[in-house]
Amino acid sequence: MNRTTTSLAEDLAAALPAQSTTTSGSGISLPAFEGKVRYIHTPPKPCDPLYSPPPGHEPERTRLSSHFLVFSVSASHTVGGAVDDLSPYLKQQEEGVLGIAIEVLVYTTRYLTTLFVSKADTTGHIPNHPPSRTKAVCGTFIKWLVKQERHRHPTRKLVISLFARAQSQYLFPGSAEHSAKHILDDRQLIKWWATVLDPLLALHNHPSDPVPDVQGYLTIPGYDPQELKTYLPRTTHTHARSWNPGHPLADLAETRGVPPTAPPRSLLPRFPDDPKARFMQDLDDEVGLAEDAPVTVSPSKRKSGRWDSVRDLARFWEAMEFRQECASGRVVGFLWVVVSPVANPGNGGELEGKAGLSQASSQGLPGGLERESTPTPSQPSCSPKKRRRKPLTGPIIPRQPRLKGGSSSLTATSTELNGMLTSAAASGDLLLTQEGYDKAMYTLLHLDFANLDVAARSTSKWVAEVVGICGLVGDWGVVVVGMAEAGVRGKDPGGVVDVGNGQGAVNDLGGMVRKKRKVVNEVEVVKPAAVNVLGEGVVRKKPKTALS
Repeated sequence: MNRTTTSLAEDLAAALPAQSTTTSGSGISLPAFEGKVRYIHTPPKPCDPLYSPPPGHEPERTRLSSHFLVFSVSASHTVGGAVDDLSPYLKQQEEGVLGIAIEVLVYTTRYLTTLFVSKADTTGHIPNHPPSRTKAVCGTFIKWLVKQERHRHPTRKLVISLFARAQSQYLFPGSAEHSAKHILDDRQLIKWWATVLDPLLALHNHPSDPVPDVQGYLTIPGYDPQELKTYLPRTTHTHARSWNPGHPLADLAETRGVPPTAPPRSLLPRFPDDPKARFMQDLDDEVGLAEDAPVTVSPSKRKSGRWDSVRDLARFWEAMEFRQECASGRVVGFLWVVVSPVANPGNGGELEGKAGLSQASSQGLPGGLERESTPTPSQPSCSPKKRRRKPLTGPIIPRQPRLKGGSSSLTATSTELNGMLTSAAASGDLLLTQEGYDKAMYTLLHLDFANLDVAARSTSKWVAEVVGICGLVGDWGVVVVGMAEAGVRGKDPGGVVDVGNGQGAVNDLGGMVRKKRKVVNEVEVVKPAAVNVLGEGVVRKKPKTALS
């Protein structure tokens, strides 16, 4: 498993288009898509459990790391950003204009790694011509995080989870006022996110490794399995991988060692700003299970951890249909992609074998969760044997103390610190403290992106804020130039996708360009080399000629 992984900038360059395209009806040839990627994240830190513990059990030790990626383009490459029309400030501004952003929260426990797509949004300043830049950036970032987590924790089941709920803006205040920003409705949005996650079902290991099991799931409260199929991609995947109507919560509970007969509140995750988490909070209040809530039921009933009106998962999803988020004509889709660890056939079916576990342990997993080999929940638990440590021998070599949670030494010279920051800036990757990350997000959510000029000023302010937090000198973004060859237009939904935790995309003509025909003496003439094929139901009338 000691295989090097490509950098995020390399993966983005491979996903973004390289060949010139032509805008619909304009005949203007556009160069390869070029932008600047900036990526900030936090180290894993202890957090509240993602799942409520079953009665009589201790909460799962959980760690959380936040990941945020933004993609910007220069002002001259934005919608309506012709060089002659730019203001003097925009011509000199170097940070560009933020166009695409996505935030992913990574929760880690002993047996499960969960990637929750928290928010995603666009400003509408990226030109609207296919293929979709937003789809490429969001899909590549999620896939890159999946590869990183599977490389660190090869023996854990990995889950990508999100809920699709259309709103005008999530991360870029004022962007809804921009006329070029296109937003899908709820149903179109769910389909778009399914197409973004669909390439994960083609995930594979190194050719010499066993193939992992990857399955996708979709649940929409109030929809039956047959109706859900209309929202799912029809891509044919190998190794029996597919999209399934429903949810994987019962299987994930078994992975965590929780019996399927446990209370529903122990089977459902609680993500930030999650419609089902708010419903769970209301159900907890009814039976006095919420924190600091007055006890309104008998102690024995409260101790059982069961809700009164919702006794199982099926009833929970039925009740979700009548919640405000899912009622009044609104549709909310809950999507999952589950990547199961590979069973090594040459090692008695153990997950990845001892080599994979030792590799994961050597990576310094959070909280020492993998310090010792532990049985999986499906195996009978037994008292672990204590290993007798060998006495230490040899000379004692003193070590300098290190900063807690950091990578720099207390005695590091200014040259070494500058080298670390320069290396981070060269890769577009900055590791911030949780306080610094929260401050950067707070600043972004209090800016304005209503038009090009204010969006450029807001971009400069946000970049300067992050630079000031970590003490950098100059910008840390990395320029990415698209290298992907143009594919078949029909397979890409096209258009600019404005997503806010799934804000959607607008489909255009899929790259089809209608050229102007030459007219001679008011009579339409078609070049002999060109053959026009008319679609079904299209009838062309003969041009009328003037009577002499």
